[in-house]
Amino acid sequence: MTPCPAPPRQSGRLLVRVAPGDVALFRFLLEAYENLAFFSVLERKTALLKVVFSPQQEDAVRAALAEIGASLPLTVEEWPFPGQTD
Repeated sequence: MTPCPAPPRQSGRLLVRVAPGDVALFRFLLEAYENLAFFSVLERKTALLKVVFSPQQEDAVRAALAEIGASLPLTVEEWPFPGQTD
């Protein structure tokens, strides 16, 4: 029997920027991917979002964000952003 791999030590994270008025639409579109990821708002005025997901799902999350980006203007940035630590 093959041993199970060790669980990840931390979640994967990406930063997403949308227009402040589009946060609710982003939530709706992300939820359509059935709990693939969740997000929290880091900066309300600029709509800087931290998207959190299982590291094994990073390719799927990036693909989902690309698909969402076809309907909603957004930018994806790597975590952590300058001046931020894990």
